Amino acid sequence: WYQRRVRGTTASSSAVQLHPLVIMSIADHATRCKINKRDFNYAMGVLLGKQSGRDIEITSSCDVCSDVVDGSWVLNRDYLVNRLDHLTQLAQSNCGSQAGDVVGWYAFGDMPSARHMVMHEQMSEIPVLLMFNHTQPEELALRTFEGTVDGSHSQSRKAFVEVPHVMKTSESERIGIDHAAGACVTGHSAVSDCLSSHEGAVSMLNGRVKVICDYLVEVIEGRLEPNPAVIKSISSLVSSLPLAKEHSQDFKVKTDQELLDVLLITTMSMLTKGIFTNQEVETKSKVFSKGLKSRSDLEYFSASIKASKI
Repeated sequence: WYQRRVRGTTASSSAVQLHPLVIMSIADHATRCKINKRDFNYAMGVLLGKQSGRDIEITSSCDVCSDVVDGSWVLNRDYLVNRLDHLTQLAQSNCGSQAGDVVGWYAFGDMPSARHMVMHEQMSEIPVLLMFNHTQPEELALRTFEGTVDGSHSQSRKAFVEVPHVMKTSESERIGIDHAAGACVTGHSAVSDCLSSHEGAVSMLNGRVKVICDYLVEVIEGRLEPNPAVIKSISSLVSSLPLAKEHSQDFKVKTDQELLDVLLITTMSMLTKGIFTNQEVETKSKVFSKGLKSRSDLEYFSASIKASKI
């Protein structure tokens, strides 16, 4: 009955907006579970963001621990509270803002089952459940659900209603995602190429500004005769700067925030790439160890390496 009830319900008034960083974080969690050979049936995390009425915006996520007690799936509340406190402290120290409210949780699989409803009740029935199907690597299999009460029977039953979701990105997220995707495949991306050209332009601008400053210093110290046309051009250039200077603090805050977002996504990309590299090394080491069937083979191999170095 439960699976039929979930599949047969598709209408809901909730609107869920999902950021790409959430998907990358959940995919990284799935990768770590696969490498460490953990049970995906009991892997989960919380979704952070904000809710305004029926509109829910999910901006980030983090994995949490759960336990199996007498065959039942139980949330580790102490770990969850500590993890949320750490995220709040990190957000306040980096950008002076809150990490976001808990607006949902996620699990792995295609469709929720009765045990997911049990966990949903332990999470104080927060609005959204996101199911991530890790068995379909070629496509992004995400489904969002909302807990509801079915009153169509003589006894009310709780069930999940599938709700639509849309992707929402900021400019900094799009830049970071493009860089992370390109860096994982080819080692460089369009973002790095663009930044290289921008770096060259800024270096050229810095050199020309230095020439102007050196010229003014020599004029002030009397080593050069002042040129009225040049002084007028410099004055015209400087007169356009106060507007930028007036809003320099706001510009710095916004720039630092976007820089943190890009660095976070880039760091996640590097960590994921490192995990895959470690997995390859571990696999090759196991194959190599199986090939050396006895200690004499190992000693012979070590002696061969030493002889080749000599």
